[in-house]
Amino acid sequence: MKILHETVQTIPRLPFKYYEHDPLTDINVAPHWHQGIELNYLVSGTTLKFVTDGQTNEYRPGDLWTTNRRVVHSASGPTEVDWVEFGLIIDDDFLQTQIPASANWQLTLNGAASSKTHPQAYADVRQQLVTIHDLLTTPTTDLLRLQILSYFYQLLVTLGQTFTVPLTATGPLSIK
Repeated sequence: MKILHETVQTIPRLPFKYYEHDPLTDINVAPHWHQGIELNYLVSGTTLKFVTDGQTNEYRPGDLWTTNRRVVHSASGPTEVDWVEFGLIIDDDFLQTQIPASANWQLTLNGAASSKTHPQAYADVRQQLVTIHDLLTTPTTDLLRLQILSYFYQLLVTLGQTFTVPLTATGPLSIK
């Protein structure tokens, strides 16, 4: 099985790639990796199998999860399901410039378990991500870009304060 490197193209003048599952395509995503941190939200569908560094997690509608930088991951689920799923891939250069300590972040946002452990922060991340999603449906003006960034920065703060642990010297292996 070939593992691909995804070159992430950010939205012009925004420090992330936004993606939304195309309902006309398969939900299955081949193993790949990228430099940036990924934040996913499964709005509706059924159980989605998400493999990260060989470990399979199952996510259900309403679940949020992150994928750490340079980690091989893939997704699979039934093809006949009406999936609604979207998320962001955060530009790593931007993140490390704004938050140098993020170079040592190991993200821990992992679906229902995180929702139970940190219900308010989990709800905050969901609301921030949904608001960004909604704002991106209109043409981006300078003021709208600032509004999107205000939610994006708050999302980074919430992730950093609640859903990270420092990497250890013997932490997970990753592709560089």
